[in-house]
Amino acid sequence: MRNLVFVLTLFLTVTANFAQRSYHEDAMRYFSLNGTEQQYNVAIDQMFTLLKQQYSAQDIPDSIWNELKGDKKEPLTNIKSLLVSAYRSNFSHKDIKELIVFYESETGKQMVKDRTQLSDTQKVELSNFFNSEVGQKVQNQGDSLRTMVAEVSELWSRDLYNETIQKLKTKGYQVP
Repeated sequence: MRNLVFVLTLFLTVTANFAQRSYHEDAMRYFSLNGTEQQYNVAIDQMFTLLKQQYSAQDIPDSIWNELKGDKKEPLTNIKSLLVSAYRSNFSHKDIKELIVFYESETGKQMVKDRTQLSDTQKVELSNFFNSEVGQKVQNQGDSLRTMVAEVSELWSRDLYNETIQKLKTKGYQVP
């Protein structure tokens, strides 16, 4: 009997973890599709532009900046992981999957690329999406979600900035 309880507990734990990972993975995919990842990629570039200006008197070689900038994959993964928590409290896994379907469509792709260039057919599809249950949820959650995303973004950018400053210090460069 104990073995049966143990096996059932183990099974339920593994299943729950798989479901969480699946939500996490789908949310990460959604952030890649809807322009969020690109937005933070630009933010990283802007941070390095600002730092280069702040440290311009120290003549830091491009090789150091390139090394510090390195692979942006880690900070992008970090921010997307932080955003998953904000989205989890607002959207179900089913909602995220429906958002992915929309953003994988030609209309979703065009909306991310340039909303002003939507065709008439795409405008109808966009309207249909926003009138759907998930579309309504997106619109209704807007303010609270924006607040949570802003808080997460602020923490992430501050940490990334401080981490980069610390790396510059270890290389012998001081805050101006």
